[in-house]
Amino acid sequence: MTRLRALSAAILLGCALATPVVAQDARKASQFYEDALKRYQGKDLDGATIQLKNALLADRKMLAAHLLLGKVALENSNPGAAEAALGEALQLGASPSEVVALLAQAMMMQGKQPSMLADERLQPAGLPPGAQADLLLARAAAQSDLGDVRAALASIEGARRLTPERADSWLVEVPLRIRAQAWPEARHAADQALRLAPQSVEALYLRASVLHAQGDLKGAFEGYRQALAREPQHLEALVAFVGLAIDTDQIDAAREQVAVLQRVHPRDPRGAYLRALLAARDGQKDVANAALRSVVELIDPVPIDRIRFRPQLLLLAAMSHYALEQPDKAKPYLEYVVRQQPKSPVVKLLAQVLFDGGQIENGIQVLEAYLRHQPQDSQALALMAIGHTAAGRHAKSMALMQQALAARDSADLRGALGLSLFRSGQLGGAQSQLEAAYKKDPKNPRHAQALAMLYLRQGQGKAAVAVAQTLAQTDASQPSFQHLLGMALAAAGDAKGARQAFEAALKLDPRALEPQVSLARLEAQSGQLDAAQRRLQALHDKNESAVEPLMELARVAQLRRQPEEAARWLERAAAVAPQRDVRASFALVDVLLNQRQTARAVTAANQLVARVPEDPAALQAQALALLASGDAKAARPVLVNAARRQAPDAVLLTEIASLQLRADDTAGAAYTLEKVFQVQREHPPALLLMASIDLRNGQLDKAEGRLKQLLALRGKSAATHLLAADVAMARRDPAKALAALRKAHEVQPGTGTVMRLFIHQVQHGSAPAAIGLAESWLAKNPQDAAVREALANQWASMSQWGPAKAQYERLLQSQPRNATLLNHYANVLLGLKDLKAAQAAAERARQAQPEQPMVLDTLGWIYHQQGQSEKALGLLRDARLRAPDHAEIRFHLATVLAKLGRRAEAKAEIDAALSNPTGLESLEAARALAASLK
Repeated sequence: MTRLRALSAAILLGCALATPVVAQDARKASQFYEDALKRYQGKDLDGATIQLKNALLADRKMLAAHLLLGKVALENSNPGAAEAALGEALQLGASPSEVVALLAQAMMMQGKQPSMLADERLQPAGLPPGAQADLLLARAAAQSDLGDVRAALASIEGARRLTPERADSWLVEVPLRIRAQAWPEARHAADQALRLAPQSVEALYLRASVLHAQGDLKGAFEGYRQALAREPQHLEALVAFVGLAIDTDQIDAAREQVAVLQRVHPRDPRGAYLRALLAARDGQKDVANAALRSVVELIDPVPIDRIRFRPQLLLLAAMSHYALEQPDKAKPYLEYVVRQQPKSPVVKLLAQVLFDGGQIENGIQVLEAYLRHQPQDSQALALMAIGHTAAGRHAKSMALMQQALAARDSADLRGALGLSLFRSGQLGGAQSQLEAAYKKDPKNPRHAQALAMLYLRQGQGKAAVAVAQTLAQTDASQPSFQHLLGMALAAAGDAKGARQAFEAALKLDPRALEPQVSLARLEAQSGQLDAAQRRLQALHDKNESAVEPLMELARVAQLRRQPEEAARWLERAAAVAPQRDVRASFALVDVLLNQRQTARAVTAANQLVARVPEDPAALQAQALALLASGDAKAARPVLVNAARRQAPDAVLLTEIASLQLRADDTAGAAYTLEKVFQVQREHPPALLLMASIDLRNGQLDKAEGRLKQLLALRGKSAATHLLAADVAMARRDPAKALAALRKAHEVQPGTGTVMRLFIHQVQHGSAPAAIGLAESWLAKNPQDAAVREALANQWASMSQWGPAKAQYERLLQSQPRNATLLNHYANVLLGLKDLKAAQAAAERARQAQPEQPMVLDTLGWIYHQQGQSEKALGLLRDARLRAPDHAEIRFHLATVLAKLGRRAEAKAEIDAALSNPTGLESLEAARALAASLK
């Protein structure tokens, strides 16, 4: 016992000694960060970088330091470092609204436009309107770089709907319209930008760019002058002004401004190129060549990925190399330009370079593509005269097959057509064609196999057995025929016969993959998970690109209740699966949604729909993922498409309508439900949904009519009585609603009906009755955590801290690491003025969920209440970055900043809190703080 006590004392002493070290590191990190912030605000980017790295050496998880380091790196033209820092901030839990636009910018600066658009972290769903708009405009720029004008314009329009008062969406649209030579639209966008931001230099510059592109050189020249008058160092205006001045022989003005350009922006290669043009004009060949060498010295060292979407820089390098008689170095730059702008006259220069290098066929190909857009270009036609070739066109196999069948009917052609339909997912047509082919020639193994597999796909096990047995009897030496028979027998419920067939297949070919996978599936179904795992893992180790072992490994992981492991296997399976094999994709979306990994689920669902864009089930999965991520707006058109493509099936159409209601598309849901009623006039789930729509639309008589139908069809259903309560509330009859809720609880007592009744009583002034209901229910059902938590929250909302404390303590007995409960408990203790116990509870909450913003806020606020404002600051900064839209957190941060004398920052935070005060419990205190900071 003495030794145990000594050991316990040593452990406790070790813990006690360790705590101040952690606290000291946190204090150092905070000091370094605050100094870095001052340096950043003073434009000392290098100094800020050093101090931020010092902060991260002290605390590598300091969220605010990672985020600020990303901003500093961006402004310091180091996008790779910015991407790393911002990615780390996101991983540590920074709110995407604080990070995504910056991260998108960092990736685009590195030429990672495709990766940026595909990155699941950079999807607009779920972001606040302003952050969504910023990200949509970044995506528009990337889509424009990739030549997808339609997508870019859609992104711009989406941003504009979210923030119609901002000019930036119009600014982004102008260059896109110029590139498409849509002059009225470009001018309109520039004018709109100036209307919304009349002092914007960028808007002035872009309007001048439109005039320049249209040939209004005088107007463009004046526009560039106006832009430079407001901001003499504006890079793009300087470049455009000098170029136009050279074109219009205003050489003195060009020389004056090119000097400014090279002095202010010495690293921009366009200044050197314009200097080369002026020198060549003056006959100074050596000066011109030196300037051209400066151009390529500035551009060549830059990784091509960084500039591959910057055609101006690519063309600059190409022209400079070509002028310096370096065609081999000009060629790759020209090829990048032409990939992005196949209609550009640059194609002719590339063709010439290819011809000069002996690549005649390649030169002709690029010219043919160009001439399809510019058939009257005489220079291109002259270049085409250098060589000739023929362009081949390939008709689609489906059209050929249909034409052949119209001329001559045969088993081979029908089978081939059936296989084509099968591969394209048109199973109904495939079955009729394959059955016709099988009837004409039942011994054709190709058609018989396809027909049996089709039967299996459609759940027709007995029909599959009949075809497979015929096939196996035709040639007993084929392992694939035995395996097909095994699959058919398994589908028909004959596990013993299936195992025998699989083993027979393996005797014929011991290395065959499919029979081993099927045996593993049988083992898993019978509960032999270890045996199945070993068999499948061995198969995967031998062939990592095989889909079936991956799918079965995912199933085994799910049976073991290992969802993250299942998702990992399914992601691999989806990645290696053929285009039309979407089983893994469906399963992956389902697993991710069950894990509440909504961003990953949306990405997986998008990839699924890209594979099978007309499949209503895939569209439904995509909508479900979008809804889970909070993007109801994006889900609506997806569900309309799903309803349009769904076959007349009452159950499936009702499921779609239910999702449409979740997406707040009542009109779409009503249309879909009308399709249900055409199939089944009195479908109870559809009647319930339609009645809820009637209530939303204020059509109470219709809702009551449907309620009568439901009472006749399902009078003992709790859902029917819950609908009756909703109808009563719409009639403003809370007493009748209360009676209906009690009836619902009577016919189906459970957590759901108790909670509806509890909430109704609280909302209608019967809190004591609600509390009595909950306590009575808990006396009989003490393990009902949902009702107990509702009771605890109700006591807390009434500032009845003692009863609230008792309920939270009871909940924490069974959920000691539930961070939400611990956080509520800490706030109750704070209400009881027990700061020491509140701090202990909040610290336990932080241990359970160290990145939860409400937990960080509570702990920080407790520290502030204890007079430890310096210690509180770091926690509250972290909480605010994770939940920037939470007004109470921003109020707490503003209070601490004001206490520490950081008035400017405090004012910015309290103004943000009061601009959207939803959920701000301390509204009067916040207003008082704002008044004190004026």
